[in-house]
Amino acid sequence: MRRSADDEERAADERRLHYEIWRWGGRPPSETLLAVQGSNVLGLLEYDADLVHALDALAPDVQRSVALLAAHRACETAGLTVVPWVAGALTALTRGRPLPPPFDDTNRMWATLHSTELPPGPPVRGATPPERTPYFPPTPAGWTWIPIGEPDDDGARHYTLGRLPESARPAVSDGKLSAASAADVPAAAVTFMELTHSARRRHDFGPISQPHFALPAVLAAAEASPLHAALDAVSHAIATFGEHYPALLEEIRSFCAAERPVRAERSAAAAPSDQGEDSPPRRHA
Repeated sequence: MRRSADDEERAADERRLHYEIWRWGGRPPSETLLAVQGSNVLGLLEYDADLVHALDALAPDVQRSVALLAAHRACETAGLTVVPWVAGALTALTRGRPLPPPFDDTNRMWATLHSTELPPGPPVRGATPPERTPYFPPTPAGWTWIPIGEPDDDGARHYTLGRLPESARPAVSDGKLSAASAADVPAAAVTFMELTHSARRRHDFGPISQPHFALPAVLAAAEASPLHAALDAVSHAIATFGEHYPALLEEIRSFCAAERPVRAERSAAAAPSDQGEDSPPRRHA
């Protein structure tokens, strides 16, 4: 009986890990990502999971540089870099100093924004994350999820387990296929060998007020944790760019690609050196 309980617990852990890997874009999150409390990392995952992991792998000083870049780009696209009190905050960020007033009080910051006359910018609709493949729980060996009929009127799709040729029937427990619980996977309801995915509702946001999305990027870039700052500043910058966010992500990806991940550097440091004593030290690109 004890062996059975251990097996059930192990299977539950495997199911949770299977879902977490899907949730985090195909790879498990690092301890540092899981430890970033209060960040919008899950929101950023919807736009670019690979970028989330790339930011996590960077050295802290590079993470801080990404945060500064995102805050600057957000303020530029919102037309705020010419506003003296915003420009002063960006300068403080660049110099590693605390944010000046009114950024030390969010209520005062918003009041200052509302009292600042800004030229009208072009209409921009809100950002909408790209579609992604829905989650499918792991299946027994020799089985796979196959769609049942046409989608419902509300867009929901139904799936059932389809047995591959010469495969055995799946093992079930208490009339239910082993799968992540509905609490862990809110978009999927699992019953006996059946799965339903509700249609993802795509909201049409816009037009948006870009300055109201840009100022939180400045606050985020000042976070004490460089990783937290990078994740949230990029997230707020995406919201500021709205429908044009792909251009921002392309620049952020290029910036990250030009830097060597800190984990790769540590791995290289542990390996035998191929440099002679007189060789110059390697530098970041």
